[in-house]
Amino acid sequence: MIKFQSGRFDNPNRMFKGINKEWESCKTNPTNVKELIPEFYMDNTDFLENKMKLDLGIRQNGKRVDDVKLPRWASSAEDFLKKHRLALEAPYVSNNLHKWIDLIFGCK
Repeated sequence: MIKFQSGRFDNPNRMFKGINKEWESCKTNPTNVKELIPEFYMDNTDFLENKMKLDLGIRQNGKRVDDVKLPRWASSAEDFLKKHRLALEAPYVSNNLHKWIDLIFGCK
């Protein structure tokens, strides 16, 4: 992957910071559209945690890019993924999934 980016990671200020920050950004800016990658519904937490301690750079505010900051309701990356998957599998989602499909792929 690094070879595709001239041997460097992306600009630290543009890298994914945290779940809450991205959620708020999408709510306040309707042009900021995000789609969750399948990993948000699986068991592997590697995309949320910098287990290899890669040097991902330092942001403009002086903070080092590291693990993704999780919401307060998640006690760990594993807990976050478990609760996220349970929400996806909830009856409300099953009963309303057709609305999302129509919005994204259909007539709305």
